[in-house]
Amino acid sequence: MNKVGKYASSAEVDDIELMRLVFELPERDKMVMWSEGYIDQVIDQLPEYARDILKERQQKWEDTKAFYEKQLNEIVSGEDFNRKLKGERKEFALFVMEMYPEFRSLLFLIYDGNLKDDDLRKFVYRRRFTSRKKYLH
Repeated sequence: MNKVGKYASSAEVDDIELMRLVFELPERDKMVMWSEGYIDQVIDQLPEYARDILKERQQKWEDTKAFYEKQLNEIVSGEDFNRKLKGERKEFALFVMEMYPEFRSLLFLIYDGNLKDDDLRKFVYRRRFTSRKKYLH
């Protein structure tokens, strides 16, 4: 939890000070609050007139998450995917690496039956703020 989240969860919260802290946060840290799931707590502590700052961004991130969720559902509903899903893990891994390398972390979570909403949020965060650069060779 970042500094703003800790301050919002403390007992003595000054809404103006919290608003100042939110304004100073870079986009990356605001998205961390969303991906880790405590942005609603921060929004509730903000003054009424300042809540739109985070609500609009939160809606944008939720829309992006829904987009990726829709893509995952299309992949999972495919006949080839279901056939490989029922096979061995090695065959499934080779299939995923060849056909859907960008979704491999989520597809392996689906294979294991452990896909959660938090995983999708973290996937959206990593897609937006990846530290690795993709170069053409």
